[in-house]
Amino acid sequence: MGIAKFCKATIGGLGAALLLTAGLATTAFAAETVTTMATTAPLNLRDASNINGNVMDVMPQGTSVAVHGMTNDGWYHVTYQDKEGFCYYQFLNFEGSQDGTVRDGKTTTMYATDPLNVREQPNTDSRILGSLKVDEGVPVVAKHDGWFTVTFNGVEAYCYGAYLGFGQGGYKADPPSEATDSTMNQLTTTAPLNVRTEPSTNGTIIGSFSAGTTVNVLDVAGDWYQVKFGNTTGYVYSLYLS
Repeated sequence: MGIAKFCKATIGGLGAALLLTAGLATTAFAAETVTTMATTAPLNLRDASNINGNVMDVMPQGTSVAVHGMTNDGWYHVTYQDKEGFCYYQFLNFEGSQDGTVRDGKTTTMYATDPLNVREQPNTDSRILGSLKVDEGVPVVAKHDGWFTVTFNGVEAYCYGAYLGFGQGGYKADPPSEATDSTMNQLTTTAPLNVRTEPSTNGTIIGSFSAGTTVNVLDVAGDWYQVKFGNTTGYVYSLYLS
C-alpha cells in the first residue's frame, strides 16, 4: 500500500500506481530554504511522520508554521511554537486557504522527487502538458486537496504534491522520524464500512466503503479514523480497517 502516485510520468500517463516507500530520501533539507505555510483546518502536530505518531499539539486553523521539508509520503516537517514535528500535507497551504488563495503572494520553488506529470487541471483525467525530471524545479503558488498549482511554460498548471519537495536531492528529516513506513497512511476495509460526519455513531452517515477497499487515512480520533471520502473527509470505525 502507500499513498497513490497519481502524477508519475512513467506509468501510462495516468500514473495511478501505488508506491511502497521504504523510508525517507537521503539528502538533508537546506534550512535557509524554509518556507512558511498556513493551516487550513485544526491540524495535529505529531512526533513522527505517520498517523500513529504521538500528538504533541494541535495547531489552530489559520496558523502560520515554518516548513522544513516534506517526506515522500506526504508529511510536512514543521516547527510550531518551538516544537519540531510532522503534520499531514492536506491541511497546509501556501499562506492561503483551501480555495487556493495565497495571502502573501509569494511563490515557492519546489523540486520533483520523481518524474512527475504536469496537468491542465488538478485531476488524473486532465490533459498532460509536460513533465518534470527528478530535481527539476517549478514555481508553486497554492495547494488544494493534494494538488499544487504551478507555473509551467508560462501558464497555470497542476502537479500532485506528494512528489514535490523543497530541496534538490530529496529530503531527510532532521531529527529523523522513528517511523517512516508510508503504508501507515493507507488501510483496507475488512467489511462494508459506514463513513460518518463525526467520530461517533451519532455522526450522520454520508456514504460507505465496500469490503476490501483501500482507504486513505488522514488522522486518528480515539477508536475512529479520519479518512478521505470522495471530495470530502469523514470518519470510520477503526475495528474494520487493517
